[in-house]
Amino acid sequence: MSTVPPLPPQDGATPLDAGSRGWALAAGALALLPLLVNLPPTLGVGFALTAPAMAAIAWRRPMPGFLRGVIALAVIAGVFAMMGTRLGRDTGSALLAAMLAIKPTELRTLRDARSLVGFALFAPFAAFLLDQSPLVMAGALAAVLVGLLALQRLSDLEAGVAAPPVKQRLGTMGRLVAIGLPLALAAFW
Repeated sequence: MSTVPPLPPQDGATPLDAGSRGWALAAGALALLPLLVNLPPTLGVGFALTAPAMAAIAWRRPMPGFLRGVIALAVIAGVFAMMGTRLGRDTGSALLAAMLAIKPTELRTLRDARSLVGFALFAPFAAFLLDQSPLVMAGALAAVLVGLLALQRLSDLEAGVAAPPVKQRLGTMGRLVAIGLPLALAAFW
């Protein structure tokens, strides 16, 4: 009788390795950049300083839930103080940037990393609501590329396989995009 190895936990409790954490943080940071250049300078600089600080604080051990809640409320209050309480495109984009800046405080498991990367993929689209310049387009493409590479790395972690080199992952991702692009264009039209 052969023994079957146990399946990994299905609740996303798989701990992150340093490489996967780095990819998730890079995806979040790159996704935040196109938004930062379109926010009021005070908010942009504030979030640019907040994001790495939150990632550094929570790198070794999780931040307590109470403290994360206080930080979230303080950041939301800061956005409303700067942007006003009228909800709209600009305020919504600022709130997205704020939440993306403090999201690294929750980065402990595979599920947290997927949540961060998935959330980060919304940021380039929000940046396009504010500006469609070539700079924003280049930043958005870089953010989406790193986000997809991060998701691929997380998938490898979940499957328990060694992560292939970045060049090989780029080839795999290119093939997947080539397969999906015609369907996306057909659905768009």
